[in-house]
Amino acid sequence: MGGDRPRIVVTLDYATLLADASAAGLIGDGEPLSAGDLRRLCCDADLLPAVLGGPGTVLDVGRDSRLVPADLRAALVLRDGGCAFPGCGARPSECEAHHVIPWWQGGITALPNLALLCHHHHGLVEPARYGVRDQWEIRIATDGLPEAIPPRRCDPDRRPLRHARHHTGQDPGDASPPGAGPMDELEQTG
Repeated sequence: MGGDRPRIVVTLDYATLLADASAAGLIGDGEPLSAGDLRRLCCDADLLPAVLGGPGTVLDVGRDSRLVPADLRAALVLRDGGCAFPGCGARPSECEAHHVIPWWQGGITALPNLALLCHHHHGLVEPARYGVRDQWEIRIATDGLPEAIPPRRCDPDRRPLRHARHHTGQDPGDASPPGAGPMDELEQTG
C-alpha cells in the first residue's frame, strides 16, 4: 500500500548474469569477476524488465522506470501534502503515486504526470485498460496542481475540483468527501 514501494527480488545464477552483462557490453567476454563485483557493476546499469513465457517467448518488455524514486516522491509529498482527492484526509504515508497518463499508455514518471492518492481514491480514478467508463479522473492543472474531474453522472459539465489544501487560507477539512454532500460543497476551479 502507500509509503514504501513493494520489493521484488529477481534471482539469476552467476553464469546467466555474467553472460548477460557481457552481451550488454558492461564487461569483456570471458572477463573474470567475483559475484559481488558483478552485482555491483550491474547495480549501476539501467534495468529493463522483460517477462518471458518460455524459451524465446517474450510476453512483455517494460521501459526503464515506472516506480517513483525517493527524491521524486519527496517532491510529490511537498506539492500534494497527502491524498490529492478533494475532501480526503489521508496522509502522504497512506498514499500511492498515481500516473495521470498511465504508464501502459506511455505516461512518464515525472512530477507533471503524478498525483498522490490514497488506496481508495487511486482505485476510483485508475482508468480502465480496456474500454471506457464514466469515472473520476485526475489531471494536473496549468499551475502544476492536481485536480479531480467528476464523472458526468455527478457533474454533466465535469468541472474540475481541488483539495481544499490547495486553496490559500482554507483548512483541508473544509471540503466534504465525495458522496458525503452536494457537489457544490466542494471547491470548484475553472
